[in-house]
Order: sequence, then structure tokens, then C-alpha cells
Amino acid sequence: MAQAQTQSQEEEQKKKILIVVTHGPEDLDRTYAPLFMASIAASMEYETSVFFMIKGPKLLDKKWQEEERKKGNNPFIRFFDMAKDNGVKMYVCIQSLKDMCHMKEDDVVEGVELVGGSTLIDLTMDADRTLFF
Repeated sequence: MAQAQTQSQEEEQKKKILIVVTHGPEDLDRTYAPLFMASIAASMEYETSVFFMIKGPKLLDKKWQEEERKKGNNPFIRFFDMAKDNGVKMYVCIQSLKDMCHMKEDDVVEGVELVGGSTLIDLTMDADRTLFF
């Protein structure tokens, strides 16, 4: 019982970091660092979340990712996969997805949760630190 309590306390005390991605494929160089940092944070055992908004949802387009995977050697794709493998939680702003990126919900790759803008506020308030890219 004491061990279960200790484990529960450790999980409650686990530091949380939120990383917000606002750039998309049109500014690809600015998209590598957020996912790389997310992978590092997760490997350091921080509870890590990435929130895609503004032009960021374009990075989650199934067709775009498929094309980039065929081309090979795209650091964003490599860091995206690494972050997912490390257990990073991924969220996409539904308003940005539809209104700014003109995408449909079905266009988004698997493993990304579609959420409203208010989720960003909740995640920010809950995080120990937030990074914006």
C-alpha cells in the first residue's frame, strides 16, 4: 500500500511541459525544434504535450506527411515520430484546423486529439512551463 501511495505521489508531482507549435510546412525550419524539445522532455520523464495551432495543423495533414515520408530525410517527420514514440500527447486546435488551414477533421494523422481553443488555456494553466514556437 505504501508503495502504491508513493508511486501515486510521484505521478502527481511529475513536472508538466506544454509546447505550442504555430508554424507549418511553409516555414518548416521553425517546426523541428518544438518536436525535438518535446522528445527530450518526454525522455526526461516530464509529462509532455504539444498543441498545434495557427498554421501548425498543416503539419498533421495525412497527405502532407505521407509525401514527406516518401521523400525521406525530413527532420520534422523524424522528430514527430520520436515524440509520439516517447509518449508525447498531441493536440490540434479545431478552429485553426478548419478556419486557418482549411482542413477537415479526417485529414489529421492518427494519435492527435482534436480540441477546442479553450484546451490551450487549460493545458497552459496546468503546465509547469510552456514554450511557444
